[in-house]
Amino acid sequence: MATTLPSLSPLWRNSLRTWLAATLTIGIMLWSGRRDVMMLGLLMAVLFINDNELTPVRSLGQLVGGALVGILTAVVLHHFSQGWLVTAIGLLITGCLVRGLGLTKGAGMGYMACWALEIVGYGKHLNWALIFNLAFTVVTGIAMAQLATWVFWPRRPLQQLPALEAGLCDQLRQQIQRMRQWLDTGGEAPAPLQSKALLPQILQLQELRDQRAGVRTPAAVRRLSSRWAQTGSIWRQLLRQWLLLEPLLLQLPPCPSGAPLLQAELRALEAALGSSSAIPPMPAAIDPASTQNNWLQEAAQLQASPPLLLAIGQQITQLHQLLHSRGLVRQAIGRQEAS
Repeated sequence: MATTLPSLSPLWRNSLRTWLAATLTIGIMLWSGRRDVMMLGLLMAVLFINDNELTPVRSLGQLVGGALVGILTAVVLHHFSQGWLVTAIGLLITGCLVRGLGLTKGAGMGYMACWALEIVGYGKHLNWALIFNLAFTVVTGIAMAQLATWVFWPRRPLQQLPALEAGLCDQLRQQIQRMRQWLDTGGEAPAPLQSKALLPQILQLQELRDQRAGVRTPAAVRRLSSRWAQTGSIWRQLLRQWLLLEPLLLQLPPCPSGAPLLQAELRALEAALGSSSAIPPMPAAIDPASTQNNWLQEAAQLQASPPLLLAIGQQITQLHQLLHSRGLVRQAIGRQEAS
């Protein structure tokens, strides 16, 4: 079971989490005799299913506090009057109280709780039993959502990052391969790489360090998170450099077997992206003057603009340097994981 669950798709995993949280919430509501407020508990359970945040406990208290402030505000105001004007005033007061108490992350939950009480009509009768029932329901729904998220299917984010980074390598390597094949055989030019295809994964590599800020974390885990954040930063630059290089390559005419230098450089980029252990060589060791002459000869052979080929060569050099840095960071990550 433990080996099967991590391989589930996000859709199935979150569906199971939602089912489990809803089932537990329904059971507790029926057992405690609070059938009339069950829908609020189910709403909390569904909203608090969490698959993205690394440290949800830090914001859980603020979210619960914001919901309770919204409930109490709506109940008190509706004891005196009701209607859309009272609801608007309640939302305003809720926002002020939540921010005044330092529950910034719970502002949205406070607004929703205050508004929901107007819709379902719970705020018409002020009594402490109602307040306790609503508070109990909110806490139960949130607790069951967290139980379904944490206990049964923990995220283990650091263990997911190697596969995530490997997916980034595959996407960029395949795009370089398509571009190289088009330059070699002609035909329809490949569609440009969309940054939105890689950026979400890159952000996941970087966000672990930010989420651990201010949290007591073992030194080894903190260093490992920092290394992965470095990898994410390098990938941001890799994506930027490729997005600069790709339009330049698309300006070249297809040239079957007529661009040996360009084809060799693109193959080298593919090889560097295909290996997670070997460190690509640093291109700075090559004589810049000799490299420039080689690109000028390539331009003459292709009958292309020399400045265009020089710009392509410069961008490719930058990619090689970034891939070299990525290799060094991945090597450091491997040493830390082995120690």
